[in-house]
Amino acid sequence: MTCIQVYDTDGNILQAIDDHMLPLLITSAFSSNTNQSSFEITELGCGTGRNTAKLITPGFLPSQVARLKINALDLSKGMLKIADERCSEIEGANMHYVDFQQFDALQPEKYKHVIEALSGTADMVISTLVLEHLPVDIFFSIVKKFLGPGGILLMTNMHSEMGGISQAGFVDEKTGEKIQGTSYAHTIQEVLQEARNHGFELIGEMLERGIEESDIASKVVGQRGRKWVGVKVWFGGVLRRSFE
Repeated sequence: MTCIQVYDTDGNILQAIDDHMLPLLITSAFSSNTNQSSFEITELGCGTGRNTAKLITPGFLPSQVARLKINALDLSKGMLKIADERCSEIEGANMHYVDFQQFDALQPEKYKHVIEALSGTADMVISTLVLEHLPVDIFFSIVKKFLGPGGILLMTNMHSEMGGISQAGFVDEKTGEKIQGTSYAHTIQEVLQEARNHGFELIGEMLERGIEESDIASKVVGQRGRKWVGVKVWFGGVLRRSFE
């Protein structure tokens, strides 16, 4: 198993909580566009297709969604390949409307063709557990390029309580080495302030989630989560870009 393949199969508690909370955020995001049946989504940092696969699984999205186009972006060609393969295996999924493309939010000038093609086209940007790897101003400037006025951003991130103790990573099963990239422990206050600076408003509230003993008992997270009991590990919310 390669490092890329183990990325979302090593019992990552943050991903487990993210998976657990995503349906609630999806409901909130789509209910903000109650009169819309056709959606174009840009997924910023799709990784190995953990969320892309959910989005195209029949019955996952609200029944109002009659037509869906997904632009799934990630820096890693290896992850994009796995994501494509993963989504292709979903029974009943319409892969005709999923487009996987390489993109680096830190070097957007190298991917001008992606920016030009997708600028302002997204009704919704979904980006989960990506923000911690980017300066917060860069994150919102990139999201704003993809979203049309009034567009919706669904975002989640590692909580700064967890980020102050550790950072996201995964363990290579072959070597036992923990693989980690650049990580920023953004606070909710920092994120909301930068969101406002870029013309975004929070819809509802920013949700926070810690690890509880009940999460381990109910197997929301595995035994690796025990050391995080009592610590906030995740936050997420839905924001709207202004119509200006």
